[in-house]
Amino acid sequence: MLKWIEDHVLRVVLGGALFLWLAYELTGLVVAYAGDVRVTAALVAIAPQVAGPVAELPVRPDQRVEAGQPLLAIEPRPFALAVESATAARDVADRQRGLAEQAVAEADASLDQARARLTDAQQVLARDQALGRSGYMPQERVQDAERDAAVAQAEIRRAEAAASVARRLVEVRQAELAAASAAFDRAAYDLSRTRIPAPAAGRLAPFEARPGDQVAVGQAVLTLVTDADWRLVANVGERHLGRLRPGQVAWVLLGSDPWRLHRGRVRSIAPAVLSAPANASDAVVPVVPPDTDWIRLPQHFPVEITLPDLPPDVVLFHGATARVLVWF
Repeated sequence: MLKWIEDHVLRVVLGGALFLWLAYELTGLVVAYAGDVRVTAALVAIAPQVAGPVAELPVRPDQRVEAGQPLLAIEPRPFALAVESATAARDVADRQRGLAEQAVAEADASLDQARARLTDAQQVLARDQALGRSGYMPQERVQDAERDAAVAQAEIRRAEAAASVARRLVEVRQAELAAASAAFDRAAYDLSRTRIPAPAAGRLAPFEARPGDQVAVGQAVLTLVTDADWRLVANVGERHLGRLRPGQVAWVLLGSDPWRLHRGRVRSIAPAVLSAPANASDAVVPVVPPDTDWIRLPQHFPVEITLPDLPPDVVLFHGATARVLVWF
């Protein structure tokens, strides 16, 4: 046997290579293996919506928190003062609106008075003109009545203009009150944003923030690794995509728990990836670059796998590695 192998080395090598290639191809028909797997969770960056120094930081790295538990507080005094100032400005605007409405009432009363005077002047003018035509009223008195009626007519126009100005002033005061109310609401909202609770249950990643640190709006201070949506993201070769389906059983070996086999299920298969984007940070689909010099490597697509039957004593770590085997 050994002599035959020695006499047919080339055949043995070619036959062995052919056998291995056939085994590899046939294996790909029934199973998909992925060693490039990462454990992923839903991360929440805790960033303040208002700027200021950190007043309270009642948590520590790797601490477990529940939804609604206080995580961070920004110094509230400047925002409380802003609320007081906005409250005073709103009260002043409200009083000014009340005064403007009173001015409208006074303008309407003046207009009614001017109309009454015009009516009286017109009645006197009509009487004096009738008496003047009969010769019982001097023309000077008739002219005085005409002048009084003209003056009364002018007083009505003045009163109407004053009433119109008073009504426009009410509109201005109402707009000022609306602006003051909006400023108050904004100040109250900013004050409420000085305390940041946990948006969900989970664990806190390591952080460097300390009480007294100055933080800006939108600056991430803490990172919460939530309990929601733990999954595996496996980069699976494109040769297996035609047989992968959501719901298929996957067997998982976690890097943080290497001596136990866990049962999982395929949740989703990425329909697209980018191989060489101009800027990976601008990509809207997953980027899986085939790192190579001159050999064309097969593309890999992210496949999400859930672990619905994970034992409660197994702790997952975001970013940890794993290995996955999916049976078709």
